Amino acid sequence: MEEEKLFGALTTMSPVIYRDFYKLYYKERLKTFNAVAAVAAAALIIGGFAVYVKGLPVVWTVLMMWVGAFLLVYPRVAYKKPYKKARDIKQTTRFSFYETHVAEKTNSQETDYKYSDLMKILETNNYFFIFHTIESISIVDKENVKGGAEELAEFLKQKTTYKRIK
Repeated sequence: MEEEKLFGALTTMSPVIYRDFYKLYYKERLKTFNAVAAVAAAALIIGGFAVYVKGLPVVWTVLMMWVGAFLLVYPRVAYKKPYKKARDIKQTTRFSFYETHVAEKTNSQETDYKYSDLMKILETNNYFFIFHTIESISIVDKENVKGGAEELAEFLKQKTTYKRIK
């Protein structure tokens, strides 16, 4: 007997979805780096001022401040390079959510994932990001969820590691 589909969704990738995905992905991947980089950047910038005040060569001041500024800026723009490579790729994925698993169909390839095997699901205002692994992620556009995005969110909270983020 075939299992009854509880929810369905369709996601057609667009540049906006790719941008939002890569921003979130790099924010998640670089969480620890961001914290360490902020502390190191502050130390370098303060050190740069101290070197300048002590009258040491200006090259050390500039170098320390440049590295500090780089550490502050890089984590916030790291997503841009992979985003630019991916933004023109057109792909449509159909999602079917069942009681025990989610099925994804892209072109002619269909893959089933048990909820217990999923790493986590992150929900934002516009999407569900389904992390199969840290390197394999599916995106469900909440706008195209048949059965209701709020209802799907409640269902997924019961099935796997789930987190709502801004």
